[in-house]
Amino acid sequence: MSVARSPFTSFRDTGRQARAFAITAVLVATAVTLSACGGGSSGSAGVALPPPAATAPETPDTPTIPGTPGTPRALVIDLDGATYSAVQAGIAAGTLPHLAKLDLRLAYSGGMAGTPSQQPTLDTPGWATLLTGSWASRHQVMSEAPKQAVRTATVFQIGTAKNLGANGAAVASAGLAQLLSSDHDSGSLATLTDCSADAAATDCVTTQATQLIGGGYATVLAQYRASKDAARDFGLGSAQYAGTLAKLDKAVGTLVDATSKRASERWLVVVTGNHGLSANSQDDGLPLVPESSTFIGLNQPANIGAQGVGASVPATLAELYANASLADVAPTVLAHLGALPEAKNYAMDGARLLGAQPVSQLGASVADNNSASASVVLTWTAPATGTVTVLRDGQVIASKLPAGTATYTDNQLSQVLNAKGTYQFSYAVQAGEEAGEEANEGAGAASRAVLSPLVSYVPPVPLAASLLNGLVSYYPFSATLPPVDAMAHSTMGPAASDLPAAAGLVVPGPFAGSSGLLVDTNFVTTAGVEGYRLTPAAGFDISKGTAPQFTIGLWFKTPSCVATNNVTIVSNKSYVSGGNAGVAIGLFASAGNQCGVAFNIGSGGGVRADGPTSPYTQITVNRWVYIAFSVDGVAKTMNMTVFDPVTSTTNRVAVGKSTGSVDLSKLSPYPQWGIGDDGTGTFLMNKCNGSVTPPYFAGKCATAPTYQHHFGDLAMWNRVLSDAELQSIFLSNKPLSTLSAH
Repeated sequence: MSVARSPFTSFRDTGRQARAFAITAVLVATAVTLSACGGGSSGSAGVALPPPAATAPETPDTPTIPGTPGTPRALVIDLDGATYSAVQAGIAAGTLPHLAKLDLRLAYSGGMAGTPSQQPTLDTPGWATLLTGSWASRHQVMSEAPKQAVRTATVFQIGTAKNLGANGAAVASAGLAQLLSSDHDSGSLATLTDCSADAAATDCVTTQATQLIGGGYATVLAQYRASKDAARDFGLGSAQYAGTLAKLDKAVGTLVDATSKRASERWLVVVTGNHGLSANSQDDGLPLVPESSTFIGLNQPANIGAQGVGASVPATLAELYANASLADVAPTVLAHLGALPEAKNYAMDGARLLGAQPVSQLGASVADNNSASASVVLTWTAPATGTVTVLRDGQVIASKLPAGTATYTDNQLSQVLNAKGTYQFSYAVQAGEEAGEEANEGAGAASRAVLSPLVSYVPPVPLAASLLNGLVSYYPFSATLPPVDAMAHSTMGPAASDLPAAAGLVVPGPFAGSSGLLVDTNFVTTAGVEGYRLTPAAGFDISKGTAPQFTIGLWFKTPSCVATNNVTIVSNKSYVSGGNAGVAIGLFASAGNQCGVAFNIGSGGGVRADGPTSPYTQITVNRWVYIAFSVDGVAKTMNMTVFDPVTSTTNRVAVGKSTGSVDLSKLSPYPQWGIGDDGTGTFLMNKCNGSVTPPYFAGKCATAPTYQHHFGDLAMWNRVLSDAELQSIFLSNKPLSTLSAH
């Protein structure tokens, strides 16, 4: 048992407070001590507390309840170990009449599982959340270990900075007394009474908290542990546990009655249970529904109406997260006291339950991680009215979004990041009539914050200037058709003049603001011709020669995977058989959200070389990937590299693969390359193996289903590109056109 000290000496009045409040009585700010309730020769129970300094006038932002008097005050009661289900049952049975008078609703603790906010459902992390309105990702209290420090501002610190008056606490747990010691030492918590060593800790807390209320303290915290002890010793279903809750209910009634006697003050009362317990009455800290379920009781109407009041405990955490949370207590207290931080300084995961309604269920996820285009996607549930403002680390990044807006993607991170690394951002979302560029907190607006998951940023790599060397044909694509070769060494257009215009369409390209080409084989001539074709000018066909050296590179996207194998992406051969002469890059059927890709060359008569076929290299469906295929006719090797930004994979599909017995002088059987087709321009009809003949229509035979392919920044070189050059194309996330005005 700790040595009892008089609570007269546990009130610290600094010179700063004295000047701010202009008190007439001189309080000596000497040793600030921690008082213990009961025991020792100078037991403090029942000793009157000194009156705190007079408070500053209520701020204009403080919501006013008509017909209620005076200065706002707040009482927070923490009933550790009191579960929501047990309290609801007691209210229904009539054994908890004082709690029944509060607007008591289902809430959650422990943050959101699987996000940075997740924290163990234990007392100490819960206390830190109760004090700060934030989860462990901010306050850094992660366990029941002793001597942990809260790393973000508490309600006591914020209230003291706002000159609201003295704060006091009476607690039944030594761990909470230790957690509050830094606030006590700094003067933010003027009085701290540790009742943990008292045999009648519940009575000690009630007595001391009643005196704090009567002493005019701005914020009073009363923490009880009796229900936790009863659950541990006897179980949640025991008569002892129910009797303990009934005794605590009387303590709540005593404290609420004490607030009602303060005629010149307007008291907010908040009661919570911190967190739930397991089915076997244990405090195991797991992120499960019973352990994460708790309650919040208010003596004032909440801005979320009756949400959660009388609700059943849901089956899933996702359903539980639709309710208020333990993190909402601190901002609710601060809102009542008129001390909420401005949106630009708002760093609380919780939001007020009084006054203007904030957004709820605010979450953050990272898109395109490990890239230069990494972004953070925010989602929330918006209140019915009021525009929305989004801030990142205190800076407005979106203002006056329409009422009801429920998501925002922060794709501006490259403006604040310039070095490779892992980052985390704090976002605040403000909702209400006053939300705007100034982001001023007021009665008409409310904020909530969230920490993003870790964002891995990779700066864009500059395009290699050497990519201009040996560049024979280059199609940057534009908003007009037909596409134009920036090198003027080839032409591109529909494979037949009578193809419907819809066979080739302009679509968004792989870069912001760029265009691409959609080739759609649902549109075909009666002769069976589909797709686009690239026709090199004389002397500029990269596949010609006795020992050709070339690279084909393109950004590519398939909206869905193909239903059959050997579907051409780019080819100058009849791809009915890989043994035919020529070159092909093709798609292959695959499962899930991926599709196979491979390459093939042949010189006729069934002589061929392929790669890879077991298994096919996978690319993500409906996302732009970069594909590069090269042949070195001198070394008689071929290479293929696939870059997939979704999987963050650089897949060197083939490196120096032998061309085998293929006669490399026969790789150019047709004077054109098929784009989204093969060199014949009649790929699908031919795939039907002679079973269909003109007049042809799309899908005439089931073995040759139609498809759509997207092409961007297609280029052909008369040399083999290096790995470094290919990396620069992918990592720069820029078109080749940025190297020079071709």
